[in-house]
Amino acid sequence: MSASSGDSGKRALFRTLLGHLRVLSEYKAQDGLYPFLGKNVDPYAHVASVSFSHRPGRGAGGAFYDYTARYGAIRDEDALTLRESMFPESIPDDKPNPLAGSPFDKPKIQKPAFDDVVKLSDEDKLLFNYLVKDMDLERLLDLPLIALSNGQTRRARIVRAVLKKPQVMLLDEPLTGLDVSSRPKLLHLLHKLHQTRKPRVILGLRTQDDVPEWITHVALVQDGTVNAGPKDRILPLIKHDSPFFGSSNAGDIKNTGPIVLDLQSVSVKYADRIVLRDINWQVRQGERWHLQGANGSGKTTLLSLILGDHPQSYIQPHLLLPSPPHPSIPSKFVLNHRKRIPTAHLRQSIGAVSPELFDAFPRRHPGMSVLEAIGTGFEGVFVPLPGGGLGATEPGKESLHEWRKERVWEMLENLGPSAWAPSEYPREVAQEFAEKRFTDLSMGGQRMVLLMRALVGRPPVVLLDEVWSGMNEEMVGAARKYLREGIGSDQAVVVITHWEDEVPWTESEGVIRFRLEDGKGIVT
Repeated sequence: MSASSGDSGKRALFRTLLGHLRVLSEYKAQDGLYPFLGKNVDPYAHVASVSFSHRPGRGAGGAFYDYTARYGAIRDEDALTLRESMFPESIPDDKPNPLAGSPFDKPKIQKPAFDDVVKLSDEDKLLFNYLVKDMDLERLLDLPLIALSNGQTRRARIVRAVLKKPQVMLLDEPLTGLDVSSRPKLLHLLHKLHQTRKPRVILGLRTQDDVPEWITHVALVQDGTVNAGPKDRILPLIKHDSPFFGSSNAGDIKNTGPIVLDLQSVSVKYADRIVLRDINWQVRQGERWHLQGANGSGKTTLLSLILGDHPQSYIQPHLLLPSPPHPSIPSKFVLNHRKRIPTAHLRQSIGAVSPELFDAFPRRHPGMSVLEAIGTGFEGVFVPLPGGGLGATEPGKESLHEWRKERVWEMLENLGPSAWAPSEYPREVAQEFAEKRFTDLSMGGQRMVLLMRALVGRPPVVLLDEVWSGMNEEMVGAARKYLREGIGSDQAVVVITHWEDEVPWTESEGVIRFRLEDGKGIVT
């Protein structure tokens, strides 16, 4: 197992194990990084890696792609099932169409053109059947891959890696996005693999993550060095420089105001498959919510309705959403009591962070700076605004431009590296970080920038879905501190996570829990 207080250090170690970085050392192992494989063997042909930092194949070359396509497939490849996409070897010669009558039931290639697809042997079929059952994937095999939740897709990617029968399997943050019931199942599977050494398993964890009991050795990446050895010797060396559990003043989150989100009898179904059933949910100014639910329970679908990304968002009987902040008074907003407002306006009035947004955010734009990436949040767009990333200064709107400038620097001061890496980025070099290219940042750095993007316009509603994914301990501490102290009392915040201790507020401080179960919503 490897652990790291800096996400870039852990990633560098994983890239080295995958052969992407050279090892410069006076000592050179005679048999390479994996001596147990023997000589004259290409080690990287026997190594499988599953990383959840960025999904390959999305947005070729770093271009923006429409992540809302999962709610209404429009391309042949979008209609491919989980089985066709990840397990083509298991496709039976004749199978019924489980998508009849759904949005995905349309002409498409009957069998995808996979290269070198070999039918599973009887032994491999037994392994396949065992793995998909153990990881609760049987019922999902013939559903469109694009319609599955992040946690479901992650479980499938791990199964796919195991089926390749590697000698070594690298898993970076494997528990990220998994619900409470899925975690022990995956850890049990990994433990069995660890015992048989088929394959040997290396987990990449953050220093704030719990280390499974069966882990024997730890490689701690900290302060630019790697310290490896038995778990009992290494774990006490971990430095906790920034508290993961915030203890600062959370403000009065019990003093709430008018309704900003009002969902009544909201339902979503595809043919006979019901995703959401008569959801009733009201969110008020100043409230802090924890949205819960198992993988595939409909959390992402519910958020897509609120964001206007889902086609069925516009046929709901009652879905009241907020209007954007008032242009002449950008620190205030007014509620829009019309039934619907344009999706473009919703992206100004609702700040959002999600795995889908992280994957889709454009990385092709030449030289998009950190400041420009943050500035896209003012208007909810995906390309830099004119005027240095703050929008064009129109006559009579100079004050708006100045307010935006102040907000960007407030974000950089509270959520930038001076807050989570002060030794590397003291406050006086914040300008240097603002001018960095977004694509040059580590995964955790990019996620922090997208959090700043979601908050910079001071939207009335903030949706944070798996916001801590990829962040190291110091980043999480800085983000939690700002969410507790810097969010306005007239803003509503919804945190979507499977881990209760990741919510910045406690029940005694007024956080409310909304759970999706069997398509229904329950306030707990």
